[in-house]
Amino acid sequence: MKAFALVLLLVSAAPVSAQIESALLSKITFNLTNPGGKSLAMGGAFTAIADDATAAIANPAGLGLLSSVEAGVSGKRSDDVVGLVTARSTASGSLTAPYPPVRGVNSDIPARASGVEFAGVVLPLSRRVVAAVSYAENLRFEGDPGPDGYTYIELRDNRSSGTGATRNDYLFEYREHGAVSLRNRLLGLSFAYRATERLRIGAGVTLNRMELDLLGDSGGPHRIFHQTFTTPTEIVTKTTTMAIRDLDQNTFGFIVGVHADLLAGGKLTAGAVYRQTGKATGILELGGDVPPALYGQENRSFRARVPRDAAVGLAVRPFSGLTVAAEAQWIAYGDFIDRPLPVASYSGLVGPFPGFPVGIPDGLLAELAPPGDVIVPRIGVEYVATTADLLLAFRLGYHREPARGVTSNLSAYDSAGRYDVDDPPLSASVRTVYDGGRPDDRFSGGLGATVSRRVSFDLAFDVGRTSQVLSASLFYRF
Repeated sequence: MKAFALVLLLVSAAPVSAQIESALLSKITFNLTNPGGKSLAMGGAFTAIADDATAAIANPAGLGLLSSVEAGVSGKRSDDVVGLVTARSTASGSLTAPYPPVRGVNSDIPARASGVEFAGVVLPLSRRVVAAVSYAENLRFEGDPGPDGYTYIELRDNRSSGTGATRNDYLFEYREHGAVSLRNRLLGLSFAYRATERLRIGAGVTLNRMELDLLGDSGGPHRIFHQTFTTPTEIVTKTTTMAIRDLDQNTFGFIVGVHADLLAGGKLTAGAVYRQTGKATGILELGGDVPPALYGQENRSFRARVPRDAAVGLAVRPFSGLTVAAEAQWIAYGDFIDRPLPVASYSGLVGPFPGFPVGIPDGLLAELAPPGDVIVPRIGVEYVATTADLLLAFRLGYHREPARGVTSNLSAYDSAGRYDVDDPPLSASVRTVYDGGRPDDRFSGGLGATVSRRVSFDLAFDVGRTSQVLSASLFYRF
């Protein structure tokens, strides 16, 4: 039986939405929360507020609330935990004893990033028109499994014939080496138009530059290492290398939004926004031990972009100083990469004894289900205490990040139905590793201060099971 090394990657330019995958990339995280400390502290429930320079990205219609020149900058630091899983099982007893159920063991790795997330200038052009120029970094992910790599499938066979002939440590191992880096930076030009005293509309164009890299380490390029002990003394090792080329291109995008006072005096406001970027084209290069099923496909073109998103929110001010905001954000996570493609395969016997051969000669490829669209609920509360020269804001927030990872399965089919590869239990291992991720409840808070109506500082934190985020913003009104 010849084992497979399964890692999900890429892609052809097809209308079907899906995602680029390696075991590490299957758990990639995005930070599609509106920029700025105020938004972060309020759980991202900012679309119906959008009352500072970050509105250029969060909801350009909110620029219509600003009547003076304003400059702003915001920095963010995130300490994430990438929720990786290792699938393990060890068979023991007689040679005919089945493998026990596969166990999923957490193999989390840190992913840290910090830098300027936003900088912009707001320029009122007339009584009704406001413009803004902005810079933002709305995607940033760094994941490095370290010098030993990430072992994502480990199957051992210690079964014995009862006569002393033991398959000692008969092993299937699949390990990924090298880091993953994702980044998208944009330049934006946004406008707001005050249609009436209670209605504002906005739009903007963005120039985006996405960088997605599969980085190597001291041992070589980014690679999948597959080791099989076919006997206690015979080891078969295969290594498939991967690299992404030519994805660092500029693409255009756009933002549209609306902001309205449903009740006079801003006691109840509503906001909505939609964001979309163009698709950048890159090339996946495979090298080393390329499976026969992928001969001639060592260089695959693919397209990637920031997932589209939209949000609708309400903000209510029941009495002076208190604001309660809630919104729902839709994110199309399946947009990230066009369509995945396995880079290695399995061939052997499956099904009831004596089994039937599958994947010969090319290999059996895995099925992949990309992440679907998700709805992120967000809620935030702000209370502002004022004096003659100072405004102090106290903020709390919550949002829930749904599970948004990739799921996968390895199965064989004949006229009688579908069969798992269960000796070794590769099908169950694949399902364990590519489990779709886990949801995360996020709690946030922060403080804001405005001095003499001109200078504002915002400090915020956001914590959950998988990450901690800190943000600091500064705004000056001329």
